[in-house]
Amino acid sequence: MADGLHTREQGLRLHHLANLGGLVALAGLDREPPDLLLGALLRMAASLTELPERRRAEIASLGHQKFDERASAKRAWKSWARANQLHNLTLSDAQIQRIVVALGGAKKAGGGERLYRQMLALLDGRAANE
Repeated sequence: MADGLHTREQGLRLHHLANLGGLVALAGLDREPPDLLLGALLRMAASLTELPERRRAEIASLGHQKFDERASAKRAWKSWARANQLHNLTLSDAQIQRIVVALGGAKKAGGGERLYRQMLALLDGRAANE
């Protein structure tokens, strides 16, 4: 839609497509070039229709195993993060710059990774140029 809003169906479709992208990453293929991925997926799609049900079940079992491993790892990470009172936070460079200045850092510290490292140093009480 022109105003930036989308229907519930569009939102569900977007969520589904994002999950499919997550599967690519979970399989360790997220660093492969898009043309190679698409070619591999096209080849796999053609061959899946010819697989016997028993072989499809074996392949699905590999996926189930990876999901189970991932779920266990996610639960362990979440538990550890809660126990250590860790929080996710997304900040823009401009927001980090304001934090750096508020902590006594340089008014213009660059951007990106350098700015992020300066903020962490200031938060840890270290000199910002370490």
